[in-house]
Amino acid sequence: MNNRVRSHARPEAAANAATHSLHLADPGPLATKEGFLARARRTVTPPSLQDSAPLGTKVRLTDPRLAYHGALLPLETDDFARGVHLARTLLVKNLYDSPGRSPNFAVDRPRLAGKSLLAARIGFAFQGLVDHHFPADADRHPVVYVHVPHDRGDALHWSLPFAEYFGLEHYRSPETMNHRSVDMTGPITRVMERAGTRLVIVDGIEYIKDNERQTAFDYLFRLQDALPRITFLFCGIGAQEILHHALGDHRSKAPAAGVDKPAPLGIPTLWVRPVPYTAAEPDQWCNVLDDAEKNLRLYKHQPGTLVQLAAYLHARTDGSMHALNQLLCQAAQTSILQQTEAIDRKLLETILSDCCLSGLEGGVFAVQA
Repeated sequence: MNNRVRSHARPEAAANAATHSLHLADPGPLATKEGFLARARRTVTPPSLQDSAPLGTKVRLTDPRLAYHGALLPLETDDFARGVHLARTLLVKNLYDSPGRSPNFAVDRPRLAGKSLLAARIGFAFQGLVDHHFPADADRHPVVYVHVPHDRGDALHWSLPFAEYFGLEHYRSPETMNHRSVDMTGPITRVMERAGTRLVIVDGIEYIKDNERQTAFDYLFRLQDALPRITFLFCGIGAQEILHHALGDHRSKAPAAGVDKPAPLGIPTLWVRPVPYTAAEPDQWCNVLDDAEKNLRLYKHQPGTLVQLAAYLHARTDGSMHALNQLLCQAAQTSILQQTEAIDRKLLETILSDCCLSGLEGGVFAVQA
């Protein structure tokens, strides 16, 4: 893996956190403390060709190169790193006591735009920052990652994702098989206070219906009143607009690409946009492809092939980081299994992926603050 991608994949904690080689084991759900920490502290190590099946021999599905290329290695632009950096600027303040409620912010863009990827990377980066600067503590959990619950009608149901993140028993009497849940707001508040939680990522807020909005945000903001040093990162389609409605303000739409201007109510929002590729602006897309090519571990791939296919790949993916990753990872695995050991246009045209869908996965993050 090239240094640029590795530095994004493992932020400041890289020197101190344990290294985990990539394998087929599932680290667990992201919305649990074990799954989140496993992903935040995992280092993806490129396999050596010397440790892989020799060229011309049959490849097993357990081959380390298949697992490596199936991991959807992060393809990140400089603006992606900027988004993580700006989010970290908001969060560092939370490490120190100060009066008043901490600021909240949002990640916004249409479906499949890479919002959850950015939200998770922000969480991983903040976890890494704390790991690096503070002594090891198994009970410290600076980041909590939850999904919007399926049932959202009351405080009880909103408390359950937090309880499940920490592995807290929330059934009334599991010994007697009474699996009726109870409101866990009190226990989760105490746990997060002891755990030093400073960032709560709430993903999927587009699922909050209009008639559920007041209940949802009343609960979350009351939780923040009890834990004022927590920052909420709200992630979802139309996140900024949803927050404006929740706070009783008017609608807001995403600005034009490359425009930074104050948002109403001062809600910082990270907007996820595709990477452009035009005659006037070809470099960013080509740099992404060059980084992607450096990540490949193939016996016969010719360096520079992906950059030569820049126009074709942009047409296939609309500048989407997720779509590009899906396409290249599948192509790399196919080339290994077919023993061609190279990616070219002929191979790419045989790969099915969620491409050519305008406005999907983004890699450019313009910040509106």
